[in-house]
Amino acid sequence: MSINFFEHKKTIAINLLTFIRKRGYSKLSLSKLTGISRPMIDLILKAESPSPTTYNGQITKINEAFDLPEDYFLTTQGITSSSDRSISSALDRGISKEKSERTKELLEGLDIILDIYSMYVYKEGGNLKSIEQINNKLRN
Repeated sequence: MSINFFEHKKTIAINLLTFIRKRGYSKLSLSKLTGISRPMIDLILKAESPSPTTYNGQITKINEAFDLPEDYFLTTQGITSSSDRSISSALDRGISKEKSERTKELLEGLDIILDIYSMYVYKEGGNLKSIEQINNKLRN
């Protein structure tokens, strides 16, 4: 089966945001795990892409990186009551013109800290473990 993911950009963006949140990844960690640049991850999450061919290749790459079925991001992934817009802005970490320079600086610093924290993914017994899974294991 060959799906034209480009025709489903909005649905894929929503479901990819949910996937990232559920797995505890940041945009940077997703970029590193898939080999897709972070700016391109941003475009995918905003349902914007300049080229259907590139977009289809990137979604295929994400599916392969996590060993997901081809149609995984076309089905609802259990989004919480938050709107799509608030999920997107939470992942963008609030870098916008409306915020003061000091606020932008602080949010960018937090973004860097979260990206560094999310990179600590290790391989145990052939399975990738997220920080959330590691923390849960340590607590038990």
